[in-house]
Amino acid sequence: MVKTLINKATSIFFHHSTWAGYWETVVQAIKPSWRDGYYRARVKSVSPLDETTLQLTLAPQKKWPSHCAGQHISITLEINGKLVSRVFTIASGQSSRNTSGDIRLVIRTKKDGALTPYLGSLSCNDWVNISAPMGNFLFPNESRPSDNRSALANTHNAAHSQEPQKRASSILMIAGGSGITPFIAMLDDMALMTHTKPTVHLLYFAKENEHLLTDELEVYQRKNGNFSYQLLSRQQDGDVENHLAEHAHSHWMVCGPQSLYEDVARMQLITKTPLDSEHFAAFPTVSLNDVSQKSDEATSFSLTHNGNTLSVNNQQTLLEQLLEANQPVTYGCGMGICHQCQCVKKRGVVRDTRTGALSDSAEQLIQLCVSQAVTDLELQA
Repeated sequence: MVKTLINKATSIFFHHSTWAGYWETVVQAIKPSWRDGYYRARVKSVSPLDETTLQLTLAPQKKWPSHCAGQHISITLEINGKLVSRVFTIASGQSSRNTSGDIRLVIRTKKDGALTPYLGSLSCNDWVNISAPMGNFLFPNESRPSDNRSALANTHNAAHSQEPQKRASSILMIAGGSGITPFIAMLDDMALMTHTKPTVHLLYFAKENEHLLTDELEVYQRKNGNFSYQLLSRQQDGDVENHLAEHAHSHWMVCGPQSLYEDVARMQLITKTPLDSEHFAAFPTVSLNDVSQKSDEATSFSLTHNGNTLSVNNQQTLLEQLLEANQPVTYGCGMGICHQCQCVKKRGVVRDTRTGALSDSAEQLIQLCVSQAVTDLELQA
């Protein structure tokens, strides 16, 4: 109650949504990358695995919730004045975090990506922002620990608690490309299982000579008699359907591109096999080729702002229209200088009125006073 009143007073007198957020730049002088509503993580190491893949080891702050093998997090960096976030699966188990305090990410980089090209320039002891662990893609025989929930529930969607499923005696893991990462985390934690371990077989599809973490898979197989794996490529071994029939009585888990999931799902309809999936669709995408860069004709779009939906046009700035609609917003100079009107764009595309540049469609930090809607938008203060 007291915190709510303080934040309300801050909004009225200082034009900022929270008291902590008002002091953000001051706190950052002491705690680099500190942001109201985010967790911090210190970079322990950044190392390339191949030309397009890097391994990032992070030490999250102590208050970061425990994760379960198979879950993912959002990493946020400030790039060219904008807050850019992307989602990556944690490639290490809970046991590794308990032992070392670290988590590991294995990330495919894209030259034209909004965030991944910048990860390679991170140095030891740099700081990044991360979310709470998210996702329900968990080992079938395990339940989520009670403390795995976000203390920042108003900012990030943490996974809800879940009862353990009926124990599976046989599990088939199906990975495509970098979709191997959640399975590596699960295998990392298998050694700690106190009950009878299921038989686990992994079908790992990737282009020839592009399979990741194969040395670790070999170690897991050598140490665990219940685990076996195959390295496959569609060019040499055919589609995944050719390898599923003999595993019809197992519990299937698939992580990889949408096309791989669809192939497995078609077979699942025939075999009625239990199936868990996590396919690559972390962010909605908008083709910038379909977005008109002309603003001569007024166009209306839907804007969701802190859960409230209203109509906005592409002629006025978002700040102007939110104020006209009596929406609670944080603002200052109104010219893009003081950054008081920054908020998180969850989805959609905006135009910077100063340069005409278009944002991408993923989550990032924008300034309301210099942003115009170009598509439907969702904003979070």
